[in-house]
Amino acid sequence: MESTKPTALLGVSAIFFCLVTVTSYYKENGLKDVGKLKQAIISVKKEKSDIRLENERIRQELSSLNNSNAYVESIAREQLGLVKPNEVVYEFIDAERLKDTSRM
Repeated sequence: MESTKPTALLGVSAIFFCLVTVTSYYKENGLKDVGKLKQAIISVKKEKSDIRLENERIRQELSSLNNSNAYVESIAREQLGLVKPNEVVYEFIDAERLKDTSRM
């Protein structure tokens, strides 16, 4: 009879351990959720890094805009199509594009 007590205790301990393990994995805020949160943290850290790089690029562009008239002029020419007084602009039209517009 004495030998069944340690065996029974070991069996109950094993069942308890299994229940605790399963419960800790599947319950709310369990190990399953911890894995999801770790992935979310990795994603947020990457997004944060991307935003910092974008902010640095914007700071450099702002510095160029504030300190360089040539940069401002190049932006005005490229993005707004502005020209200096008495300047002539030549626009080259692709022959294929010209054919496409004449068909319409």
